[in-house]
Amino acid sequence: MLPPRRFRLLSTGLLAVFAAVPVLILDNSASAASCAPRAYAAESSADLVRLTALDLRPLGVPVGPVADLALASTRSTMDARKPVSARAAARYAEAGVAGIKLSPLFLSSAVSQQAPPSHAGPAVYNALSQDAGIAKVGTGDLSAHATWAEKMACGQQTGPAGVSSAAIADLSVLPSSSSALVRVPRNLSSQAVTGLRTVGGRTASVAAAEIELTDLRLLNGAVAVKVLKPPKLTATATGSARTSSVEYSNPLLEISGSGVPTQRLSTPTKNVDITLPLTGGDPLGSLLRGLNLPVLNSLVGNVRTEGLQVPGPEAYATLRISLGALDNSITNASVDAEAASLRIQLILCGPNQAQVTVLDLAVGLLRTSATAPNVPVVSSPTPSASPSASASVSPSPSTSPAGCGGPGCGGPGTLPQTGMGPVAYVVGTGVLLALLGRLMVLLARRRSV
Repeated sequence: MLPPRRFRLLSTGLLAVFAAVPVLILDNSASAASCAPRAYAAESSADLVRLTALDLRPLGVPVGPVADLALASTRSTMDARKPVSARAAARYAEAGVAGIKLSPLFLSSAVSQQAPPSHAGPAVYNALSQDAGIAKVGTGDLSAHATWAEKMACGQQTGPAGVSSAAIADLSVLPSSSSALVRVPRNLSSQAVTGLRTVGGRTASVAAAEIELTDLRLLNGAVAVKVLKPPKLTATATGSARTSSVEYSNPLLEISGSGVPTQRLSTPTKNVDITLPLTGGDPLGSLLRGLNLPVLNSLVGNVRTEGLQVPGPEAYATLRISLGALDNSITNASVDAEAASLRIQLILCGPNQAQVTVLDLAVGLLRTSATAPNVPVVSSPTPSASPSASASVSPSPSTSPAGCGGPGCGGPGTLPQTGMGPVAYVVGTGVLLALLGRLMVLLARRRSV
């Protein structure tokens, strides 16, 4: 048996611990209720096709210069500190430089959502096929879904915030009377997602983007590019460079064609060059002759004919197919990543090795960025309702124990429940221990007498 004095000290210590518990529970509950927004932010975008440069004047065609035309674009943004915390948008076309005239119908082919308030389902738009002269886009569906829960602002709840997608049946760039410079004849789609998930005990901001396509046809179908593995890019920010990450699944391409040996392309350091003569019945010449120049000139208002020149007899063109390198940066404050999954360039080569890029096209331009505060999360964030999205892209929410509906379920690291139930239980236990301690002290005194 413990000596009376040591027993009294032990009883006093237990009472002090349990007496402090109700105060801690009330303090934690008040902190959970306030949920001050933290620096959780993310942004992702996916463009199926982005025309970054087009100037056909060196080839003797009065078209250009044109820059920055995106087709089948998806965007998703999240910022817990802003009144509009989540946005999702998808559109058929987006022109970044004046001089590209798009029809009102083309411009209206877009859909978007923002939250709060959270939306139970996505906004969906089914668009008809559109012809912008430089590009033709087939029918397809645009979808945007924005969701937000109050506790996501402080990292106490996880799940997707914005999910957008664009799916189309057919796409052609520089369409001629019979085909196109680049044609994607089958179903293809892009998707952008932002949200929160748990990584190593911390709440992390996540931005993800991907495209899905099967094959491309270049130069009136003279060159085939089969996509064996589509690209995917994910940026995860935890507030610490040590645990933040960038994951990029680069595409795997198989290239073949008439006079082109079948070969695979999987690394950004390699490229495939196809030489195209500018005389005779070559695919490039037939394509240029089939362009609808009046329509193109009516759409492109900044054509300058003073730079127009017919290439000399020694000139030739090179079609270059390459994979864009991953460009990324990871710090404690933020994570940024960008990759042009497939790059198609048309280069005019003249005497003395002079080269002029007349077309620069990115297929599958993916961009992601994310930031998160450097604050460890003691509680286990609760997953919010997940909209319908590809599980391979959307952030993976943390899961609650079976039968547990959210915080305070009793699992390890969960938030304590609010209300008088647990407080009364703890206080009652403290009172019983106090009485038991007092009784044992009295018994000890009697025995000592």
